[in-house]
Amino acid sequence: MKNFFLSLMLLLLVPVVYGQRKAHFGLRAGLTFADLIIDGRGFDTGNRFSSNTRTDYSTDVLVTGHIDGFVEIALPHKFYLEPGISFTVLGTEYNYVKIYNKRHSSVNRDYSYEGDKVLISQLNFPIWLKYNVIAGLRPKIGTYIGYIATIKEKRDGYTYTMKDKYRNSDIDFGVGAGVEYHLPFGLFFDVNCNVGIINLSTRGEVNNIFLQTGVGYKF
Repeated sequence: MKNFFLSLMLLLLVPVVYGQRKAHFGLRAGLTFADLIIDGRGFDTGNRFSSNTRTDYSTDVLVTGHIDGFVEIALPHKFYLEPGISFTVLGTEYNYVKIYNKRHSSVNRDYSYEGDKVLISQLNFPIWLKYNVIAGLRPKIGTYIGYIATIKEKRDGYTYTMKDKYRNSDIDFGVGAGVEYHLPFGLFFDVNCNVGIINLSTRGEVNNIFLQTGVGYKF
């Protein structure tokens, strides 16, 4: 893990050193609207579901926050490169799960999860490529590598740290797209949507999906 972070920081420092004369450092904070894409048994830490059944989760968006640091590097032809670091809490809030008979696709029963939550504390390292379409308006595409610090569940009024046997990876990876609007004096607003590619669960397929809005300032 130490080698991973060392390699990542070196990778982020290369464009910073290259573009240091045209770089602006900045901070950003805002809201995160997170959910999980679940296929199969999800995390199923309670061992409630058989691998022979089909499950369909109903979830609500989890609203949290994020705080970011970044450097924006001007490139030729109105392009910008932005490596950064971001801390946020991802996850979801469960409503219920429908359990289906695998052969006949009929509902066996509903299991209520209402009010239960999954909270994923995650440190992301995003890299955005931006283009200045008109004055201040910059659509962007990018990718991120994330380190999952903890995964916690809130069940029946108690909070549990998820055991390693239910976690498929400590590393998340995903892609994103968004848009920013910059004012002349350094203030800007942005919105972006990100989808995780890495499966987080050993019990099924669980992927992060999150939308972030924010306001920031460049120095």
